[in-house]
Amino acid sequence: MLDVHESRRTASAEPNAVPTRRYPGWVERGSTLLALLLTYGILLWYLTPSLLLKPTITAGGDTVAHYVAARYLRDYLLPNGKLVGWMPGNFAGYPLFLFYFPLAFLLIAGFSLLISFPIAFKLGTVAGTFGLPIASLVALRWIGCPFPIPALGAVLTLPFLLNAGNSMWGGNIPSTLAGEFSHSLSLVLVVLFMGALYRGVRARRYAGWCAVLFALTGLAHGYGMVIATGLGLYFIAVTSEFRATFLYLARVYVMGGLLLGFWLVPLVWYLPYTTGFPITWAFTSILETVPVVLWPIIVIAAVTVGVTVRDKFADKGWLRIVYFLTYPVVLSVTLYFVSPWLNLVDVRFLAFAQFFLVLLAAAGIGRILIGLPPSIRRAAPPIIAAMTIAWVMPQVSFIPKWIQWNYEGMEHTPWWRYFLVVNSIALPGGPHSPRVVYQHSVLHDKAGTIRAFEALPLFSGRSTLEGAYMQSSPTSPFVFYIQSELTDTPSCPFVPYKCSPFDPERALRHLELFNVKEVIAVTDKVKAALSSNPGYREESEIGPYKIFQVRQGNGQYVVPLRYQPALVTDGDWKRLTYDWFQKPEWLEVPLLFPRPGDPIPPGTVPFRGLDEGPMTQALSPECHVKDAMGYEEVRFETECPGRPHLIKVSYHPKWHVEGADLIYLVSPAFMLVYPTAGHVRLVFGNRWPDYAGRAATAVGITWLLAEALVFLSRKRYSSLENPS
Repeated sequence: MLDVHESRRTASAEPNAVPTRRYPGWVERGSTLLALLLTYGILLWYLTPSLLLKPTITAGGDTVAHYVAARYLRDYLLPNGKLVGWMPGNFAGYPLFLFYFPLAFLLIAGFSLLISFPIAFKLGTVAGTFGLPIASLVALRWIGCPFPIPALGAVLTLPFLLNAGNSMWGGNIPSTLAGEFSHSLSLVLVVLFMGALYRGVRARRYAGWCAVLFALTGLAHGYGMVIATGLGLYFIAVTSEFRATFLYLARVYVMGGLLLGFWLVPLVWYLPYTTGFPITWAFTSILETVPVVLWPIIVIAAVTVGVTVRDKFADKGWLRIVYFLTYPVVLSVTLYFVSPWLNLVDVRFLAFAQFFLVLLAAAGIGRILIGLPPSIRRAAPPIIAAMTIAWVMPQVSFIPKWIQWNYEGMEHTPWWRYFLVVNSIALPGGPHSPRVVYQHSVLHDKAGTIRAFEALPLFSGRSTLEGAYMQSSPTSPFVFYIQSELTDTPSCPFVPYKCSPFDPERALRHLELFNVKEVIAVTDKVKAALSSNPGYREESEIGPYKIFQVRQGNGQYVVPLRYQPALVTDGDWKRLTYDWFQKPEWLEVPLLFPRPGDPIPPGTVPFRGLDEGPMTQALSPECHVKDAMGYEEVRFETECPGRPHLIKVSYHPKWHVEGADLIYLVSPAFMLVYPTAGHVRLVFGNRWPDYAGRAATAVGITWLLAEALVFLSRKRYSSLENPS
C-alpha cells in the first residue's frame, strides 16, 4: 500500500528516480512555451479566428438549441434575477437549467457583455477545447511531474481533440461541434480538480480551492462531477493515514457540495419529473473505442503502466504518479459498465478514459526523456509537438469541413432565406400563440442543422414541441411519439417508449391535445399526405416548406374537461400515461395522479385499467374560458369554477396556483386545476428545495471564507516568524 505522504527520493539519491520538484529554468520555460505555441497554432489553424469572430448564428448538431437557451438566459432569466426558469418554447414547457448544466451558458452571457452575442456564443463553445492543453499542463505540474511531462501533457491533447472517431462522446472537437461543449468545459475542470486534489491531499492544504473546482465541475456537466467525485476514492484506498485523509476529503467534497447546493438540491429533489435516457451505445467498429489517431497514446500508456508495475526498483514518487494517473482510466471504464444502472449514457465515460490515457502517455515519454542528456530533454517538447502535429493532421477527416459549416453560420446555408421567412413572416407570434410542430427530416440540415426548427421560440416567438433537453421534461416521450406520426423517418430516441408508424390521421387528436395549430412539412410524401387529409389545411408554401393548419382544436392552452378524470392511486405514472396516450378512446378522460397527502378531487371516476375502457361521466358542455400565457405564467378566466380545467403545459411541482387549491398531475404529463374563483393564475416559482439549496450554498460560502481567512492568517504568521 502506498502512502500519499511518504517522502520522495531525490534524483541524486537514485539515478532513475523522478525529481521531486524542479522549477524549469528559462530554457525549459522557453521549450514549454514553444510547444504550447505549436499546440495552439494547430488548433487555430482549424478553428480559425476569421470563423470564430464572424457574427453569425452557429449551425450544426444540437448547437442551435443551445444558442436559444443561452439567449433566453441572457435576455430573460438573468435580467429577472434567475438562473433556473420556465422555458415554454419546447416540450410543452420545461424548467431550463434545472436539469441541464449552466456554467458554459453563464460564460457565454458574460462574454456577450463585451462582444456581440453570436461571437460570444462561439467563443463559449470552444472554451473547453482551448482550455484543455493548458489545464493538462497545470494539472501535471500540481501533481508534481517534472519537466518535460507537463509540456508533453499539453501537446498530446491534440490527438484526443482532433479524434474523428466519434462525435457524441464528449471532449473532442467533433463532439463540441455536435453541441457537447458543456462536456468539454467540464473535462477541463475535472483535469484541474484532479491536479489540485492530489496536491491538496499531500499537503493537507487548498481544500477551499479544491471545493470551488469541484462545484464548478458540477455546474459544467454532470458526467464530469461523477468523475470528480470518484477521484477521491483513490486517496482513501492508498493512504496509511486514513482518518486525516478522510477528513480532508470530507472538507473538500462537503464544502464543494454545499457551494453547489443552490443548483444540486433542487435537481436531485425534482428528478422524478424528468425522463430517463439510459442508452447502451451500439459500436459499429472497434476503431470507435480505439481510433487510429490514439494508437500511439494507448500503446505508450499501456507500456508505461506495464513497465512501472514490473520495475521492482521503481522510485516510489514515480509509482505514485503512474498509479494516480492510471486510476481515472480505470474509474472511467468502470463507470462505462455501470452507467445503465445509473440512467446515464455509457459512452460519455469512455471519452474520459481516452483522455486520461493522454496524461499517462505524457508521463511515460517524459520518464524516458528525464534519463537523457539535458540538451535533448529541453529540446524534446517542441520536437514532439511537431511530430504529433504531423501524425494528427492527415487523420482529421471531416473535422475542418464541419468547423467551417458550423462557424460560417446558419446565414450561409442554402435554405436560410426560406427558414427565415417561415419564422419571421409565416409564423410570428409569442408564448400565447398555439404551438407549431415540424416534420423530422435530414433535409432541415440545409438550414444549418437537422434540428433547426427547435429554434422556433427564438426566431418566430412561437413554441414548438421538440428540443435538445429531452430529459428535462416528462412530456418528452409524447413529443417524439407525435413526431413519429408525422414522418416516416422518426428519431425515436427513448428506447423504453415505442413510437408510431407514419399516421397523420391518428396524429390529429394528439396535436389538439398539445394545442398545435400548424405543421411544417418538407418531404413530398408528408406534404401529399397532409394535403389529402381533411384534418389539415394548406396555409402557405415557402421554398421547400409547406405549412398546414390543424383544423381541430380551439388554439387555447386551458380547456374545461368534457369528462371527469380517472383517479389513479398506484402504478408507474410515466408508463401508464404513455400507454394511455396510445389509446384514442381514453384521450378525453385523463388519468389523475394525486401526490401523497393531496385531497381527492370530487367527482373523479375510478380507474379500472386501460384495457377495461374509460368510465365516462360527462360534464356540462357549456363553459367558456379565456386564457393568456406568459413565459412563466398562465392566467385564465372561467365561467365554471369547480369544474376540472386542463392546462396543456408540462406538470412540475414548482408551479404555484391562485384561484384554486391545488395543481394535479394528469396525463399525458399536464396540469389540472379545480378553480375556486372565476380568475385563476399559475406562476412558476420556488419551493422549499430551492430555498434549502440556497441555504446550503450560503453555508458553503461562509465555510469557504473561513478557510480563506485561516489560510491568510497562517501565511501572515509564517511571514512574521520567518522575515526575509
